[in-house]
Amino acid sequence: MKRGTYVILTVIVCGLLIACGCATYKITHELDRPIDKTGFCQVGEIADELPAGFDEEDKPTFEQIDEFRRHLRNALEGKRIFSSVDLGSVGGDYEVTGGIRDFKKGSGFVRFLGLFGAGNARVMVALRLEDRSTGETLFAGNFRKEVTSYMEKGDIMFERVAKDFAKALEKAIKKLEKKR
Repeated sequence: MKRGTYVILTVIVCGLLIACGCATYKITHELDRPIDKTGFCQVGEIADELPAGFDEEDKPTFEQIDEFRRHLRNALEGKRIFSSVDLGSVGGDYEVTGGIRDFKKGSGFVRFLGLFGAGNARVMVALRLEDRSTGETLFAGNFRKEVTSYMEKGDIMFERVAKDFAKALEKAIKKLEKKR
């Protein structure tokens, strides 16, 4: 290969590495006290916090939001942070709630055409873990994901946000345990 080809490939690889390394979440409230691992957690409401004037047809469907809640339950169960995680809204020691603040359905076909970002799907959700007995927010953050590949359904971003939330919470718990 010619030298110019190597330079171009190096720039592309570096760009991909930088893009993959970008944080997809920002913690807005650090965990500052331990969580009772024998506690029971509810995945509560995920509200519509999209800007006023956001077209109703462009909002996530109720089915997508319910599926997102199931992904949150599964991700938290997988990390074994709580003794039990449920989708109900009554009872429990802890509750995960949130709001969708940005959303774009995207189009797999347009992503397939490769029009530099056109057709991408994205979501940004503010999530928080609350102590139900006090109403205090224990942990919170803004989590975002984007789907850029035509080979993936846009809804995969909800599953990835749920996994990021559970992973970030697990990391915060471990960090707090190390301090003690």
